[in-house]
Amino acid sequence: MSITVSHVPPAKDCARSPRTGDPVPGDLHLGDPVSLGAALIAGRKVAPDATLLLIQDHREAMAMFDAHDEQTDPVERAAIIRRLFRALQRHMEIEEQIFYPEAARATGRDDLTGHGRHEHDEARGIMARIDTVLARGEAADQAMGELRRAIDHHVKDEEEELFPIVRNSGLDLYALGRRLAARKVALLYRTTDGRVPGIAYEDLERRMTDRMNEARRLLVIGLRDMHAATRLGDEMLKVQLPRLHTLPQMAARLEAHRKDKAAQQSRIEHILDALGEDRPALKDMMMAATGDLATRLNAAKGDEVVRNGVTMFGMAHYEVAWYESLVVLAAEAGETEAARLLAECLAEERAMAAWVGENLRGLLLSHLDARVSGVKDAG
Repeated sequence: MSITVSHVPPAKDCARSPRTGDPVPGDLHLGDPVSLGAALIAGRKVAPDATLLLIQDHREAMAMFDAHDEQTDPVERAAIIRRLFRALQRHMEIEEQIFYPEAARATGRDDLTGHGRHEHDEARGIMARIDTVLARGEAADQAMGELRRAIDHHVKDEEEELFPIVRNSGLDLYALGRRLAARKVALLYRTTDGRVPGIAYEDLERRMTDRMNEARRLLVIGLRDMHAATRLGDEMLKVQLPRLHTLPQMAARLEAHRKDKAAQQSRIEHILDALGEDRPALKDMMMAATGDLATRLNAAKGDEVVRNGVTMFGMAHYEVAWYESLVVLAAEAGETEAARLLAECLAEERAMAAWVGENLRGLLLSHLDARVSGVKDAG
């Protein structure tokens, strides 16, 4: 799932969202490693873009430097340093073990990832000196300032040079984000002898992958069904329109909604094509024929407008529920562009459902007046 952030004041060194170009704020709402891992398994979040996950690590590290500088109690300052060091070690390990190798393969820029490793080694050297100073019971302000400058320089190198190249490389940043998130969780359970429980890490990654694959499978099924349903809805609208000359307001709204239906068909087809899936031609034909037949049968009855008004109300809410579900599935599958397009369809159907709900009573009363007045073809 791509993360879209808006209304953030731009800053010169502010990172940008890879999909939108919007500035990324300090808190990306990914959560700490444990809560992120739990949320991913429970389905409350989709796997993050790998670069955004690493950017959040950067922001959290700089926030801890700020907390250290503002703290006056020596004991509290030492506690902040310990927390900062643990966070930096986890961050450096997931970059070196997972992100850098994948980034180098995708971009061919071993020089950039090698430079990142070199900067990590420099930071580790400074951290070792700080540990020595603290062990003697002395203040480490000067060395902490040196470490902050080194980390700040490393952050700018990655966010302004390496990450943009990685984003343009075609690397699957969401699959990589799953691996990074799973590894961060596993590193929290490092044993005293330095071992990391690989089983927990592999199981977490597998469960996140399985969830996304199942969401994608259900998304494709739902898209095909919705493609057929929009054909059905369009056929019903097309048959109704010629008989609504006594209800111009209703006719105008249905004509506009036919354009919405065409746009929805196009969006769904675009998503299916992007996913490499076939379009459901046979089901579309059957649904369209069903809609045409149902509407023509209604046309033979005296209560056509009543029946079709109720049908439109039900269809609009039915499609709202479908699009709501498809937006969720697209997000769970990491298909952010599909989720955006489906959200547009959802907005159109919500608008139609609201219009029918607000106007159904008035339309039925107008229809009743027309029939009482003996207007031909009033329904």
